[in-house]
Amino acid sequence: MRHVQLIAISGSIGATLFVSIGSPLTHSGPLGLLLGMAFWCSVVWAAANCLIEMTTLLPVDGGFVQLSSRFVDQSFGCALGWNYYITQLSLVNFELTAIHVIVQYWDADLSPAITISWVLVLVAALNLWKVSWFGEVEFWISITKVILIFALTLYTFITMVGGNPKHDVYGFRFWKNPGVFGGRTAARKVVQAIFDSASWAVFAVVGPDYLSLISGEVKNPRRIMPKAFNSTIYRIIGFYIVGSLCVGVVVSSNDESLLGAIASGAKGAAKSPYIISMNRLGIPVLPHIVNAFVLVSCISTGNGFIYTSSRTLVGLSQRGQAPKIFNKTNRNGVPYVAVIVSLLIGCLSYMSVSKGAAKVLNWWINLVSSTSLVTWAAIAITSMRFRKGLSAQGLMHILPVRGHWMPYSSYWLLFWSVLVAIFLGYYVFIPGQFTAQDFIFNYGSLFIYFAILIGTKTYDWFVKKNHVWVIPAKEIDLTTGLDEIETYTEACEAHRLAQKHSAGNKVSNFFFRE
Repeated sequence: MRHVQLIAISGSIGATLFVSIGSPLTHSGPLGLLLGMAFWCSVVWAAANCLIEMTTLLPVDGGFVQLSSRFVDQSFGCALGWNYYITQLSLVNFELTAIHVIVQYWDADLSPAITISWVLVLVAALNLWKVSWFGEVEFWISITKVILIFALTLYTFITMVGGNPKHDVYGFRFWKNPGVFGGRTAARKVVQAIFDSASWAVFAVVGPDYLSLISGEVKNPRRIMPKAFNSTIYRIIGFYIVGSLCVGVVVSSNDESLLGAIASGAKGAAKSPYIISMNRLGIPVLPHIVNAFVLVSCISTGNGFIYTSSRTLVGLSQRGQAPKIFNKTNRNGVPYVAVIVSLLIGCLSYMSVSKGAAKVLNWWINLVSSTSLVTWAAIAITSMRFRKGLSAQGLMHILPVRGHWMPYSSYWLLFWSVLVAIFLGYYVFIPGQFTAQDFIFNYGSLFIYFAILIGTKTYDWFVKKNHVWVIPAKEIDLTTGLDEIETYTEACEAHRLAQKHSAGNKVSNFFFRE
């Protein structure tokens, strides 16, 4: 349980929450940032409600990617799997590029090739040995993120009430001037501000999808996964909502230092609202400590993305949608071929050597946002077909756990994922702002997804003579592997009850709800 909970945190918290969050603050104002973040968090929570039902019933390798082929259609699952693989690889490259930017806070002349190379070697060592080693290392590294979040939240409260070298009791001063929406008063500008914040949150807020992916490698998933999914709401509130509130308190949305740092592509955490605040208040040393913690966070997140990308490739391989070689494992059960391929594609981060890290980071952010929206929409559709199959076959009673507000959570997830995907890159259509690169990175993933979907469906139609568009509800496979999972669950529960727990185990069980 402690591995699962911390991996979920690790996969969802990186440089974005501590550094990049300054950008949506300047575009949306403190309240606009908070509202946009809260809105998109509700969409991600809806995804968790969809995934908890499918994953706890059938905790399989490849998670929702494999289940989409099983509940909707092989072509649909193939397109989703490759789209999600692109998402994870984009995140790998983003984190590798971001790590170099963070290291440059101390050494501005350091070559990106050096930083990226040693991180790739470190991540390879953590992912190629065995999954229990990966989980243990990730657990301890991820604790630094939790410490940093609590420390920055405490920093916000202490300094806003006057606990700073200048004894400045600034409170919610920046909400009054320049205003809750950064000086914007027109209704259209306010809506645009909230949407810009929500669009950024699409990139920043993740987590439930990782839980689904790792379910096939979790001990006693029927016991652990429900608690892990249900804790999503607490992570959302504790990290994203509180984090958005804090940055809107510590710095003004029109702060010249913040705007200048963003415009110039300042290195490391120099454009973090917290660092801007510390410099304004004359607090020494602390910015270096924060930058060090952010660096560890990015390494942890990049490590987690290598894991999820490789497991996505394994899921595709198991369904015959990728070469079988990706399913090969070493003696410890690690799919080393899939891991190595993901690491090699991570070398795309070397583009920052010639193009500039700031520009490359924006490319990855746009690509991740668009592919993530496709993933969320596909998860909603998969959940709908899953429930349709359960209802048609009279099997609704076999669900071990039911998600909150179902099936309405799936409707909410699908509607907003599609709508935001359409308008995500609206700015490229504004006269004078169109660039081919921005258009490709905002909408290219949609074309890739539908190209794979149409290509595989055409192959099925004409070569395999499979003329079924979507698997009929009464034919959806809901039972294959179910007996094995039930037997395994019984054995896990018997082992858990017979096991003697040390004092350390009891403390761990208390904090991680095992």
